[in-house]
Amino acid sequence: MVQVYSEQDQNEKDHDQKLVSPVRSPLFSPDSSSPDTVPGKVLYHAATPVRFVIFAFLSFHPNAMPWLTRANYARELRAAFFMPWAIAATEGGVIGFIVRKLYDGIVPDTTLNYAAGALIAAPALANITSFLWAILARGKRKVPFITALQLGVLICVALMALSPKTSSGLILIVAAAFGARTLLAGIVTVRATVWGVNYPAQRAKVTGKFQTVSVTITSLIAIGIGAAMQANEDAFRVFFPIGGFIALAGVSAFARVRLRSERSILREEECDAKRNEGSRFRALVRVLIDDKSYRNYQICQLLIGMGNMMSWTPFVIIAKQQFNLDYLPGILLTQVVPLAMMPFTIPLWAKLLDSVHVIQFRAIHSWIFVGTMLLALVAGQTNTLWLLYAASVLRGIAFGGGALAWNLGHLSFVKPEKSQDYMAVHVTLTGLRGLTAPFLGVAIYNAIETHHPGEGSWSFAIALLITTAGALGFYHLYRQLRREYTGDI
Repeated sequence: MVQVYSEQDQNEKDHDQKLVSPVRSPLFSPDSSSPDTVPGKVLYHAATPVRFVIFAFLSFHPNAMPWLTRANYARELRAAFFMPWAIAATEGGVIGFIVRKLYDGIVPDTTLNYAAGALIAAPALANITSFLWAILARGKRKVPFITALQLGVLICVALMALSPKTSSGLILIVAAAFGARTLLAGIVTVRATVWGVNYPAQRAKVTGKFQTVSVTITSLIAIGIGAAMQANEDAFRVFFPIGGFIALAGVSAFARVRLRSERSILREEECDAKRNEGSRFRALVRVLIDDKSYRNYQICQLLIGMGNMMSWTPFVIIAKQQFNLDYLPGILLTQVVPLAMMPFTIPLWAKLLDSVHVIQFRAIHSWIFVGTMLLALVAGQTNTLWLLYAASVLRGIAFGGGALAWNLGHLSFVKPEKSQDYMAVHVTLTGLRGLTAPFLGVAIYNAIETHHPGEGSWSFAIALLITTAGALGFYHLYRQLRREYTGDI
């Protein structure tokens, strides 16, 4: 009698607990009991891959985030979904290919190649302005500042749509796209403060969701742009403004983000402004002078980055000039395929980076870029399109690891109080590579084509040599690092 009462009492207690606590789906906890609803039972007993896909999708829901971050996360997730509707138009592989094809025959090929090179270099080159944006944002409310920059991006995209098919139109579309990328560099620079303060717990998990959504939507929008322009070459004049109008929803969502401890942050910035501004450049130079390991790391990174960026523009030029690809296949090759690979490869690279030093990571990862250059060279020399797409796939795999190492690599060297200086050195050197490498790639391609028409793909051989030198450099640094840890010197 006592035993029966105890079970009944326990059942009532469990029922009351369900009413108080949110019901946890077995998708979030595979070991939990099956839910009472029929759809829940179907999902629970479904094949493991199905549960995995559904779990991955539901992991983006705000309720899957730490509860203090949920409100801001939901707003930024909406911004990450809507903003790429406009930003996709400014991606180097998209606008670079569009310009190379749209203005073909209107301006000389040499000028057009350099214009495409400028557009493809813009995302990296814009990093040089990071210091300027950091200074301008100092002492100002961060979310309104970022919102103003986002509106500026939409204005630049609208100007791109107004560009006529004349030489002056080429100047306008290049200037507008460059302006948009510069404003986006400001957004990334200032947004780091927002992310650092608002997401103190599971920061990589939270911000990784934004990046995954943004990359996925950008890929889909790029496909839409290519398909629309293949049907009608002037479709971008309608597509770009529509994308900008939709992106306003993302601006509105981000404008409602709340920055935690904003008053204290502004107070600290105002106190530090005068003290840091004059010595900023000297502090950055001192990083490279004092830290030999980081200096050697940046030298190898310089070689990898130079070789990689040198190949961007010839890749786009060959897609149009040698393989004569139309808008959709061209944009798929130069932008969509690499972006589409990133969401799948980032988690795999993340596991490797979490378990090894960044030098060892780069000693492995850099050879993916070497393989990319080799495939591109063979594709150009044999006129084999599928090899060029294979090179694009490898590029996307490499970009997945590069995105992680670019943002986190300096943390393997830095002392906590010097983190900002180390990252600033890294960003500035990336911008300097963007200022030189893509245009050097164009110059080499044009020189080869001038003396040996149809052989411009040999420019990939130069990039291959430089990238291989960087990969070997990272391998040498890794061997030094291993000897230091094992004591075998």
